[in-house]
Amino acid sequence: MKKYLFSLILILISALVGKSQGTASQGSFYLNELQFGKARSNFQGVLKDKPNDVAALIGVGDAYLALNVVDSAKLTFQKALALDTKNPYALVGMGKVALMHNDRAGEATYFDRARRAGKTDPELYCAVAEGCMNLSKQDTVTALLFLNQGLEVNQKYANLHLLTGNLETLKRNVGNAVNAYERAIFFDPKSAIAYRNLGYIQSISRSYRDALDNFNESIKLSPDQILVYKYLGDLFYSTGRYPEAEKAYQTYLSKAEVTSDDKERFAFTLFFNKKYKEAADLLEQVLAVNNDESVLLRIRGYIACETGDYQKGLEYMTKFFQLHDPKKLLSSDYSYYAKILQNVGKDSLALANFEKALVLDPSKTEIYGEMASLAAKSRMHKEAARYYLKMMDNGADKLVTWFRTGREFYFEGDSWRSKFDSLKEIQRTKKIPFADSTQMRETIRNYYAKADSAFAQVTLLSPDFAGGHIWKGRMQSLLDPDAETPGAKESYEKALTLLEKGDPGKDQKSVIECCKYLGYYYYLGFERLFKSNKQQAAEMMAKSIEYFTKIAALDPTDAQAKEVLGKLKGKK
Repeated sequence: MKKYLFSLILILISALVGKSQGTASQGSFYLNELQFGKARSNFQGVLKDKPNDVAALIGVGDAYLALNVVDSAKLTFQKALALDTKNPYALVGMGKVALMHNDRAGEATYFDRARRAGKTDPELYCAVAEGCMNLSKQDTVTALLFLNQGLEVNQKYANLHLLTGNLETLKRNVGNAVNAYERAIFFDPKSAIAYRNLGYIQSISRSYRDALDNFNESIKLSPDQILVYKYLGDLFYSTGRYPEAEKAYQTYLSKAEVTSDDKERFAFTLFFNKKYKEAADLLEQVLAVNNDESVLLRIRGYIACETGDYQKGLEYMTKFFQLHDPKKLLSSDYSYYAKILQNVGKDSLALANFEKALVLDPSKTEIYGEMASLAAKSRMHKEAARYYLKMMDNGADKLVTWFRTGREFYFEGDSWRSKFDSLKEIQRTKKIPFADSTQMRETIRNYYAKADSAFAQVTLLSPDFAGGHIWKGRMQSLLDPDAETPGAKESYEKALTLLEKGDPGKDQKSVIECCKYLGYYYYLGFERLFKSNKQQAAEMMAKSIEYFTKIAALDPTDAQAKEVLGKLKGKK
């Protein structure tokens, strides 16, 4: 999107033109609301009935200047002067034309003639200052000079303070601008535009509550305004109140001459309200005119991603990155692009773009989750675990994240174990040496140990979560396959106790897993003690039979339970 149409320069236009011309016409209203085409048409309508209406001619000239049609403005002001050679506002118009032509001598001459023609009229000083500030070519020095001169004429004149606020806004002096607008309101409590401009400067300085109050007061004083609804929509947009932003923009657009910039901002609001089709339709209208404007491609790409049109989204985002200033990229640009790449099967590029998104905004913990899921899908379990840990460092839920981290470390260890088993098979069948077996065993053990530590955190954070104890039991059994220590046994016992408090039938698979390990643990104990301590061996056998009997009761088709029970009962 181009620099937003209603820039600080245009924001500063206030309700001065109508007064300066001695008329309260609808054309002046449209000028104040930045509806320049409507203003010109309205003034031209007046001239059809009254061709020599000087005020209407000056209004047309001001509309032409606002539309940057300087030569037409000059001809119109000259016509006004031909009808009234001493009209100070027509002279101001000629001064503005000179300013636009970089004719500083002519500018000074016309403004001085205007001042002499209306020396005691404070509105005349406002007209000069307003023109020097609001044209595409500015002269803030002259603006300040005439404002000060006007205040010498009448320091209580509200519009002089209003324009002082506009000048301070232009200079980004927020405090001075606020003070000037408040003075304008003090001298004219019914100035809707003073409240509107005060709300605007408060909004861009993020004093949103005060800004909202002043916008509402402005609307209360003059509900037929146009521009205030756009400012209100901008405020709601900036604070993430998208439904309210949509409503304000709809009011604005129903009254305004709709520009491409208006359509863009409204499309963004519709996007955030998840009205993707409506947003896409608006953007397509703008793209038909400005097909190389990068921000349009950005939001169009976002919409394509949200609606699952990933191939089209890839086209939009690829072109967006080609056109957009790299220094102005957003974290969301990379994250949406990454999601699109992920969905067209370009996982490694997706991960790279997620990384770029995090460089711009490390607080986006959901991106770590996306990366972890993508890495896990690509069997990059170590990387997935690292992303989950990063996610937790940035405030993600610890219980869920530790659990996922533990699983990824387990899967990484299991991946190494598969490689190890494959190498052993190659060694066995091809009779080749296997020199690094010790290193691989340590690598496998290291990942299982990391997983065990993660699940230990899960059990600390949620002692009543049976799944945490089960996973810890699994890791302990892998770290101690001969069941020489009680770590796995204790974890499975805790899990079984918790499961049996609930509905064992519902968690039958988990109950059987716990019973199998415990039966296996006592079976190994029986075998170790069979020759050295008959009494303890018998106790171990009884416990093993107890657990395998429980398994057989839960699942009579379990072949392992039948086999072990047969062996144990045969040794009694």
